[in-house]
Amino acid sequence: MQQYFLIFCTLFLAAQFTNGQNVTHNWKPLTIDETQRMWYDRSQLDTINNPTFDIWILEMHRPTLSLEGISGNIMRTKTLYTVDLQAYKYGIKQVVYYDPSNQIIKSFRYDTNSLTEGYRFIFPITERSFMQKLVDELLHIRKLKESVK
Repeated sequence: MQQYFLIFCTLFLAAQFTNGQNVTHNWKPLTIDETQRMWYDRSQLDTINNPTFDIWILEMHRPTLSLEGISGNIMRTKTLYTVDLQAYKYGIKQVVYYDPSNQIIKSFRYDTNSLTEGYRFIFPITERSFMQKLVDELLHIRKLKESVK
């Protein structure tokens, strides 16, 4: 019994420490238009080899946002998207809201692993959207890699 308790405590502590670590991102601007300021994690985009992938997007909000259920003004939003290029759709896995002093206000994590693909990827990738720009960037990177080979 003590052995199981010890294993449980070890796993619990390991999960706490790994979730609390800061992730280093290599942010690259994603040019949408003058009113929408976004960046994507270039290090993730460089390593994508499958039609289904996850990618962090950082968005700056000026003026700051106010959302019901979240106290404080939201200056930045960091969102982990999951994308399916075959279905040409995407979904949301995680959202982190930051205040003007770069402190986390609220974080949401969605359990998309238990969902069917129809519910995991619910948003279509539309023309002139930020996600279409991201897909264009991915295709550009792939084309550059092919030309180097």
